[in-house]
Amino acid sequence: MTESGEAPNPSDQLSDALIERLDGLEISELKAVVSYAQRRIESIRTPLEDEIRATASGDVLEIENHGAYAIVRKHPDDPDGDGAATHVTSMYHVQRTPHPDGEETLEWRFLGDVHDSEQARCDSCGGTIVGDTAVCPHCGSEQTEESGED
Repeated sequence: MTESGEAPNPSDQLSDALIERLDGLEISELKAVVSYAQRRIESIRTPLEDEIRATASGDVLEIENHGAYAIVRKHPDDPDGDGAATHVTSMYHVQRTPHPDGEETLEWRFLGDVHDSEQARCDSCGGTIVGDTAVCPHCGSEQTEESGED
């Protein structure tokens, strides 16, 4: 029963026998059914990373999976032609969004364009070094050959 005293409207996708069985359960048993159903869904659904790779436009560079959501770095589609805009790297927050009909889609939220994180760093101060600079512009220390290789 709902708070108004009416029986909940069962889904057309559930058999009458299953609905009758669920209606006979106590709250603790219903919670166990919900928990089991959620674990079962997770075990048989396509992993989030695979779904992102299968549906993403552009060129996916990296997926950082956080379980309920993922952070995706990718080159977006090139608006001037075919392929990806490799001069741009964008970051997205991606999660599954359930719909009333039971279907789920991926929701992509644009976080912004990012700069190349593979930049050279100063041995002394950690400041960014551009190009083949021998002296750090931030602290003045001389740089060795291996400076900036992370």
